[in-house]
Amino acid sequence: MGLQRQVHGPVLVLTLDNPDRRNALDMATLRELGDLFDGLAYRDPLPPEAPPAEADADIGDGGRYRPHAIVLRSTGPVFCAGADLKEMRALGAADFQTNLAAAMDMGAVFRSVRNCPAPVVARVQGPCYGGGVGLAAACDIVVAGHEARFMFSEAKLGLVPGVISPLVADRLGLAAARRYFLTAEPMGAADALRLGLVDRLAEDLDSAVAETVNHILACGPKALGMCKSLLDGVQSLGYARSAEFCARMIAEARTGPEAQRALSAFQARAQAPWTPSAPWTLPACDGNDDA
Repeated sequence: MGLQRQVHGPVLVLTLDNPDRRNALDMATLRELGDLFDGLAYRDPLPPEAPPAEADADIGDGGRYRPHAIVLRSTGPVFCAGADLKEMRALGAADFQTNLAAAMDMGAVFRSVRNCPAPVVARVQGPCYGGGVGLAAACDIVVAGHEARFMFSEAKLGLVPGVISPLVADRLGLAAARRYFLTAEPMGAADALRLGLVDRLAEDLDSAVAETVNHILACGPKALGMCKSLLDGVQSLGYARSAEFCARMIAEARTGPEAQRALSAFQARAQAPWTPSAPWTLPACDGNDDA
């Protein structure tokens, strides 16, 4: 099984589940990831009230709403070994146009994760290579364990980290990306945290991921998607041209029902209506790394 899906409260938990192949990203798994995230992009945010009792009917397959948050994790000691090498070798024997189409398809998957309006939290427990780093970098928040290792091994194989390079450079900066692309040396978890590839380093990964998700669940579902759009717009427009765009974003948010209900709750010294009644916890995953 390449990808497990589990609805847990208002959160969708996705698990790469092919530990025998070090959770390599084969074409079938990439297609499933791409279809899933493409579909979520067109869903409505959860309504500004308490999460529905039957959450799986609302944010699961075929549901109307997108999740409040998404967790991406994997089974076994390796987070993701990158692209499936058997399929890479087969593509090497194909023509340029076939390779171009395959690369565009793979890049579109990473971009669909990056552009998802619901926050995506990656749980990285161990080695993460090539395309696996791109998948983690596409997530909004990366929580990693001390055993996490990152490496861009493409140059050692006569390849380049093509479609993942914008995501990685956005996190690392060009200077660090240049070093690690050109040396293909491993990057430890502490260096990944220092350079921005990892957002949080934790001893207890499950607790750290749950704490991060609980912070997200305290925020308005629609506001979260708008925050992501706001950051993309500011980056695209630059400081000088972003004034009206930013003003429009806050005006739209402030006049919407989500903000109105939250502001009324705050004035009444009550919690926002979407606040969970109990802290969210990450469900157990068979074959996970921490045993």
